[in-house]
Amino acid sequence: MTSTFTSRFISTSTSTSTSTFDRAEALEQALGCPFDPDTGMSLAGGLRADESESEPTEAYEAAWAAGLHRDLVPVSDGGRLDSFESLTAVVRAVSRRDLAVSIGLGSTFLAAAPVWIWGDEGQRRRVAELVLARAWGTAGISEEAAGSDLLATATRAVPHPGGHVLNGRKWLVGNGSRSAFATVLAASDPSYGLFLLDFESLGEAGVRRLPKVRTLGLRGHDLSGFVLDDCRVGADAVLGRPGRGIEMVSGMLQFTRTLVGAAGLGAADTALRIALRHARTRVLYGRPASALPPVRALLARGFADLLVAECTELAAARALDVARQRTALWSAVAKYVVPGLCVDSVAASAEVLSARAYLREGVAGGAFQKLRRDLAVTPVFEGTELVQLDTVRAQVSSAARRRGASPKLPLPLLYGFGDPVTSPAPREQRPALTFGGADEVVDLLDETVEALGDADLAGLARRLLPVRDEARAVLHARGAHRTDEAYEAARRHCLVHAAACCLHTWLHRRTALGGLAAEPAWLSVALRRVLARLGQPVETDPAAEELLVRRLEDLDDTDRAFSLVPLRLAPQHRAPTS
Repeated sequence: MTSTFTSRFISTSTSTSTSTFDRAEALEQALGCPFDPDTGMSLAGGLRADESESEPTEAYEAAWAAGLHRDLVPVSDGGRLDSFESLTAVVRAVSRRDLAVSIGLGSTFLAAAPVWIWGDEGQRRRVAELVLARAWGTAGISEEAAGSDLLATATRAVPHPGGHVLNGRKWLVGNGSRSAFATVLAASDPSYGLFLLDFESLGEAGVRRLPKVRTLGLRGHDLSGFVLDDCRVGADAVLGRPGRGIEMVSGMLQFTRTLVGAAGLGAADTALRIALRHARTRVLYGRPASALPPVRALLARGFADLLVAECTELAAARALDVARQRTALWSAVAKYVVPGLCVDSVAASAEVLSARAYLREGVAGGAFQKLRRDLAVTPVFEGTELVQLDTVRAQVSSAARRRGASPKLPLPLLYGFGDPVTSPAPREQRPALTFGGADEVVDLLDETVEALGDADLAGLARRLLPVRDEARAVLHARGAHRTDEAYEAARRHCLVHAAACCLHTWLHRRTALGGLAAEPAWLSVALRRVLARLGQPVETDPAAEELLVRRLEDLDDTDRAFSLVPLRLAPQHRAPTS
């Protein structure tokens, strides 16, 4: 298949890396095991910071020492970011230890992303200088009264000789009280604009910091805000074309909301690891709890949910490298699906732990309850689940006007997880507002189903096709209106997309990845989990669930990630979990 996708993106990576996951593996070794209390980014250290609602200073020092700030800056601007698939793996590794750290760094990336995409040379150079010097950034988008309605933004930027005067209040923004720079959405002339505020250069003139907001989870994260009071900035503060602020925010979110899923995967890995280790050492009725069928079923289903989330997340992240034209849709689907599945996976782990899931001591030092509280906010960050469904509704509905759009992206390229590719710098290929009408992930599902070969798997997969067609028909016919029916169709579309990601991964990547990825058991359980969420009657597969738990145990014993990707972890600290 010849296309603009293949001619632009199938190329040899200029990196010496043999896998896009090499950086994450190196980071794992540098940071050490999170269960070891003597490492800088340990679960124990994160708990101490959480209990005192203070910044996890030791963890950030470990992050800086490992060079994580360089991963936030594109190679073209002096950093190390050359692949979003690679960055996803890095975020996952950090989040396995402390979500407060990955979210804090993510807030800086959210602030910097529009500069990497639309900033001029001087703006990019200045922000790169700040980030590489370990400075914090904040995205001044959220306002208390506006919520997710960007058009309700009350902050205003009024022209004055040589620049603008900004007035407004940004609230519930990451790094708000400690940031050295901010990208600020403000109503302006001719429309909403995006402005780069260099707080260090301003000397805080016209800026008043708001206190940290007390939260249920992420207690170590600076979630706060700032007030702009006749804050004067020069003409060089304008990002991109004047009046394109809403468009730019929508574009940058395609990058950042994808990364939120990676944070969820890391936290869910640790939660499931805590539950597994406890079940293997906890004796009930004269044998380990992990030998009890109900416990094994919970572990299997929690693991399967994690794998469905992983396939969806990796495809969305890799699309930022090889199919950025599609991410207006796919990033919203991933943001809806992945955090929710990670929350469900952790809920299954909580059932395994039972009462111990609520304790602030005991199992893993009480780390589980912090993980669960921290993870709970990921479905909200970068747009709530309702916001994502609304985006999916609008995107798929708009595709009805592009009846001639045909698939162009080769699926082996999109699902070539780990294979290095040359990813265009953000400014070299800016995000589009629509996905173009062709959606290879679900459009090519028929061909993938027919190519499966396994009758049982094909039978499960074939049940997705009418669900896809019905959801699409609703969205094409009535998706332009915000109705219950349209939102339900968008939800079902997202779940079909997730199942399709699992099927495409199986068909195109199982041989290269090997191990668990090459065994049909994971796919059988994964498809059944999705079909159940679609309300379809489906029997469990006890044999497949049993094999999945055995592989889960093997992965933990051999210091591997709970993943289809054979990712080596830091040697595990084997202290008792309870």
